Amino acid sequence: MKWIREYFIKKALMKKNKKGVNKEILVTDKIKKVTVIADNLEDLEVVFEVLKESFGQDIALKGIYYDEKSQDQRAFGFRDFSLFGKPGEKVANFLSEKQDLIIFTSELLNNFTLYLLHQMPEPYTIGFYSKELKPYLDLMLNKEVKDIKAGTEHLIKYLKQIN
Repeated sequence: MKWIREYFIKKALMKKNKKGVNKEILVTDKIKKVTVIADNLEDLEVVFEVLKESFGQDIALKGIYYDEKSQDQRAFGFRDFSLFGKPGEKVANFLSEKQDLIIFTSELLNNFTLYLLHQMPEPYTIGFYSKELKPYLDLMLNKEVKDIKAGTEHLIKYLKQIN
C-alpha cells in the first residue's frame, strides 16, 4: 500500500511547482513562527535550541520528522496519507498553520517530506543543498559539517546576512 501512496504523492509533486508565488522580503527581526522539517527527534530538538539562541526564547517553533514507526506526535509516515496521497488530519493540521520561515534539515529525502515543502510555498524556506530540493528552497548551503547544530548555525548566520 505504501507504493500506491508514493505514486499519488509523486504525481502531486510533478504538477506545476507553486514556487512562482511572489514572496515578501524576509526581515529576520520579524520572524515569529518557524517550522523545522528534520530527520529525527534528536535533530529537531538541536535545531530548536539553535533557533532559540538566534531568535530568542519567545519564538514559536513547530517541527515534524519522517518516521514510519514512531508514535511521537511530531513524527509522520506514509500512514498519515490516504491511499490516494491526500494528507491525513495530522499532516493537514501541520500544513494549515501559516509560518514565517521553514528550515529543512532532513537528509532523508523522500516523496512525503518533499510533499510538505511543495504544499507550503509561501514562507521563506532554507536548508542544505540537494539537487532534488533546488525548486523548493529559497536559500541553500552546502552541508560542510556533519554536525546538525553547526550546520544550522551557518544557515541562520547566512540568512541574517542576506536579509
